[in-house]
Amino acid sequence: MQAVSAKSYDHVVSNSVMTTPSTSRNVNFTGIYPLYNKPADVKGARVVATAATLDRLANANVSTDNVRAYRVAETNSGSVYYKVVTFDGQYRGWIYGGKNKASFNGGVTAYTTFASQNLSAVQQGSTYKIANPGTANDGKTVTYQSPEWTQYKMGRAITDSTPYAKSVFKIDQTGTRTRENDQWVHITDVTNANSPANGWILMSGLTQVSTPVADNAIRVNLVDPDNNSSVIKSFDVTRSAAQKVTNFGYNTNGTWTISTNDQDTIQNQIRTALNGTNYGLEGLSAAQLAQVAQTQFGSSVNLVVKKAAQIARTN
Repeated sequence: MQAVSAKSYDHVVSNSVMTTPSTSRNVNFTGIYPLYNKPADVKGARVVATAATLDRLANANVSTDNVRAYRVAETNSGSVYYKVVTFDGQYRGWIYGGKNKASFNGGVTAYTTFASQNLSAVQQGSTYKIANPGTANDGKTVTYQSPEWTQYKMGRAITDSTPYAKSVFKIDQTGTRTRENDQWVHITDVTNANSPANGWILMSGLTQVSTPVADNAIRVNLVDPDNNSSVIKSFDVTRSAAQKVTNFGYNTNGTWTISTNDQDTIQNQIRTALNGTNYGLEGLSAAQLAQVAQTQFGSSVNLVVKKAAQIARTN
């Protein structure tokens, strides 16, 4: 009687944490191979997600189904396996990756979760506020360390945007998530480069505060003395023959200033802008005149105003 030979199993000869940059280890399933609890040909291996399930995840339209590879193993037969996890943690296991550790193959392929784009002219020249400050984790209320669910275990920058309701932001990066095709932008507080609120948010979560400044104008932002990022009123000062990035004023013997006519014009516009508010600004200081003088056409300058109570005390 012929003896029945026992099944021959592979064994793992190497198993290590992947050390390449984490952002280069975002992958997508190909839907060809299933996911196992251990490399497929090793004794005790069992399927934890079928190829059909992984094919569905590969074509999902939500970024929670993005996948990160974090370990790589090789068997004695030369097969490469990657240990992977979906960003929401629902699926985790080993998947066949071909015969070469130099690139993703077999059951996984390299994947870009977010595509950067160029800022539009409006985005470059405008300022914004968070439209509905609060605590909702919906992509458009608080800011994130990266566009939501595009990098594994990268969460919110802040959990409550209420303290930043009056903050004004510039957009410095933009792009779209691959699965949802929605636009995300990175915002930075115009008066605090280190604000905790700086981060990523859906473009739809912002409201535009200002439009781009014309090439032959400067924009004067009148800001609250207690919060320099809180713009009370703004107005533009235009000069017909001006050229972009040239200074509004002039420098004489190391001192920046502006003409008497320009001072009168700006002071009148300040009065008009602040009329009916609880703020005022009579007579620009030498420092403020220097601020305005050094402002380049096509850009803006912030002038701190006084509260009505402060004005009353000085009179």
